[in-house]
Amino acid sequence: MLDPNFHLFRKTIDGKFKKLHSKRSGNWRVEAVKEDKCYSYWPTLIAEILCKRAEDPETAARHVTVSPTNPQHLAPTIAMREPPETEDLVAARLSRFKKQTIKI
Repeated sequence: MLDPNFHLFRKTIDGKFKKLHSKRSGNWRVEAVKEDKCYSYWPTLIAEILCKRAEDPETAARHVTVSPTNPQHLAPTIAMREPPETEDLVAARLSRFKKQTIKI
């Protein structure tokens, strides 16, 4: 997210536009052309990373525990609910060669 955050407020070049086509809608639209990106933040970022690494007394290969409040633990799947057992999914899978009755 660094690149979009640092380049969010680039100025537009007056009178220059680029054409964009949307495959989804099939429409054309125009978008203003912006100034080129500059990466002046890179040296500072790299220096900070190296300083933090040099000051760290432990090895980089150490085990890190994840907090229980980490979003990774809140939703392990994108379905936002527990996934069914694999055996149940295999049993419920419809075969295109066998006609199965659906219970309602």
